[in-house]
Amino acid sequence: MPLPESTEVLDPIEQAFMDALQRLVDGKPTQKTLKALLKKKGKLAVNAVNVSLEAGHSRTLIAMHECRYPKVREAIRLSKGGKTTHPTTYTQLIQNLRADLAQEKAQKKLLQLQIAAHFTARMTAEENAKQLEKVVAQSRKELRELHKVASLPSKGAQPLPRLVLIRGLPGSGKTTRAQGYKKKGYEHFEADMFFEVDGEYAFVEKKLPEAHAWCLQQTKDTLAAGAHVVVTNVFSGVEDIKPYVDLGFDYEVVEAAGHGKSLHGVSSAVLHGMKASWVPTDALLRQLKKKVAAKGNVNPIVGKKDRS
Repeated sequence: MPLPESTEVLDPIEQAFMDALQRLVDGKPTQKTLKALLKKKGKLAVNAVNVSLEAGHSRTLIAMHECRYPKVREAIRLSKGGKTTHPTTYTQLIQNLRADLAQEKAQKKLLQLQIAAHFTARMTAEENAKQLEKVVAQSRKELRELHKVASLPSKGAQPLPRLVLIRGLPGSGKTTRAQGYKKKGYEHFEADMFFEVDGEYAFVEKKLPEAHAWCLQQTKDTLAAGAHVVVTNVFSGVEDIKPYVDLGFDYEVVEAAGHGKSLHGVSSAVLHGMKASWVPTDALLRQLKKKVAAKGNVNPIVGKKDRS
C-alpha cells in the first residue's frame, strides 16, 4: 500500500527517506543487507534504522524527537503496522503507542548498558595506569641505585671526586676531556647545552646568565640524586667557579690547555676578551682556598687539536 501522497515539495534527502520508507512498506528493499535480511526472515521491521540504511543517510536525521526531518519520523511511526499506514481504532492507536514505548525502553536499556560498560572500562584503565606508575617509579629508583653503584671507583683506586670542573677557553678541548669522565659514569653538563634545541645550536647572548643558572641547577640536582658530575665551562675567574664549589661536594678543577677550533664559532674579539680576563688555574685555586675550606687540585691537559 502506498503512503499518503503530499503536494509539499521535499528536499532530496527527505524525499530519499520517504522513498526508502515506501520500499520497506512494500517489502521491496534495494539495499544489499536489507535484501538478504528479508530473504532470510521473510519480513523487515519498519523503523528508523532500516529506513536510514535503505536511504543511505544518517539515522540521526530522523531518529531523535527533535530531528531534522520530523515528518519522516512520523511517517515511520504510522507505518510500523506494515501495510496499514494510519490507526483506524483507539485499540490500534494504543497498540502503536505501546510499541513505541517498548522501543524507547529497549533503546534506553541499551544506552544504560553501554554507559556502564564504558564506565567500567575507564575505571579499569585508570587503575591499571596507577599500577603502572608505581612500577615505573620503583624501576627508576632501582636504576638510580644501580647507577650509584656503577659510578663507584674500584677497590684500591683513588676515590673519584663527585664533581669535576673542567675550565678552558673555547677550542681548548673541554668537551673532549669530559668524554673520558662520561665513560666512568659521570653526568655531563655545560651552559652551551641550554642553547641546543632539537640538535641545533642557537646561541642568544642575552640568555647567557639564564644558561649558566640552568647549568648550575642541573649540577646541583644531579649531585643531590647521588650521581657524579663533570661540568665544562670557561670558568675564567673565581666568581664563575665558586657557585659550584659552594655546593659542598668534593671537587677537582681540571684545565683544558689545547689550541683547537671552537665548535660554536666564537669570534676572535670575544675570545680576546676572555683571554684578557682569564685567571691562571694556580692563582684561581689559591683564591678558592682562601674562601672555602675544601681543597682542589689541577691537572693541566695539553692537546694540539682538541675541540670544545
